[in-house]
Parts: sequence; structure tokens; C-alpha cells
Amino acid sequence: MNIYDDYPTEAEVDGKIYRLNLSYDRVLRALDIQDDPAMTVADRLETQCVLLLENGYKDLPQTIEERRRLLNAVLGLLPKPETTGERYIDFHQDARMIRTAFFRIGVDLLKDKISIFQFLELLSDLPSDTALMRTIEIRQRPVPALTKDNAKQVEALVKAKQKVAIKISEEERREQFAKSLKNSSLFRG
Repeated sequence: MNIYDDYPTEAEVDGKIYRLNLSYDRVLRALDIQDDPAMTVADRLETQCVLLLENGYKDLPQTIEERRRLLNAVLGLLPKPETTGERYIDFHQDARMIRTAFFRIGVDLLKDKISIFQFLELLSDLPSDTALMRTIEIRQRPVPALTKDNAKQVEALVKAKQKVAIKISEEERREQFAKSLKNSSLFRG
């Protein structure tokens, strides 16, 4: 993307152009729905597409496959997150800190329905003196090896990390454990 390029507002699927509403709140809600066990796959796809289409139900594709292709096209427009395997931000758990940090830079997320692209750009460059950025810094900070000289500092860091840790589901915990076992030197040939 060039600095002078507009953010995407359309997706083409099967030769049809769909006008999109990619405000941050709609995109995040659509991503949340992706893992909603209370909804069927068909209901998830319908709801996600309606959220992301500018004209909602009016432009909703008829078949599940068309909806799946539309959703994949829309998700393909979004920037790919740089993943290290560990999450340092949770949009639910950190919601208050996120809103407060944005408010400090003049964006009221409850009123200003900025695009997901603007949201992610601003999120990546929030001031370091916000509670959110201090929390992320603690989550990212590695715990040094314990020595006789740093015991108090290590203990303080471990307590701080526990206080701000992202709460994960039991399923996520199992996946992380399995991944760590897979990456362990014991399982490498």
C-alpha cells in the first residue's frame, strides 16, 4: 500500500463488486463470531457477511459457498498480523485501556467508527505512557534468569506479568502446551 492509496472499500467475488463497511467495530465483531459455538456455520457466515456489507442483507450472497468466498475476500484485504505465537493484547480484556488510549489521541471509539485499517495503524503507534502500552510492555518483557543479584527484580516482574496476563481459555492453554511440546528439543529429530 502506498501512502496515497485509499483503504479498500470493495471486494470482487465471482465477478460481482460488493461495497463493504469495514469499520473497526464491525470487523472485530465479525471476527468474534468466527469462534461462536452457539451459532451454526451457516448462521456465522450470514451474520459476518451482513456485518461487513455496506448494504447488509440487501447485498447478501445467496449460497453458503458464495458467502464463504466473500468472507475470504474481505479477510484477504485486512493486514496480516505479525504473529510470534504469543498474544500481547486482547480486545476484550483490554477494551477499557484501548478506548482510553485512543481517547488520549482524540479518537472516541464509541462514536468515531474509524476503519479497521486506521484502527490498526493507530493501535500500533499509541503513546508509550498509556496504560495499554505499559501493560503490553510488561507482557512482552522476558523474565531474566534468576541470579543471587536479581531475585527481587525477577519476583517483581513475575508478579507484574501475572497481574496483567491475558486470560486464555482451557482450549488455548492445551494448544499452547501441545505447541511447546512439539517445539521442544525432545521431539526434534
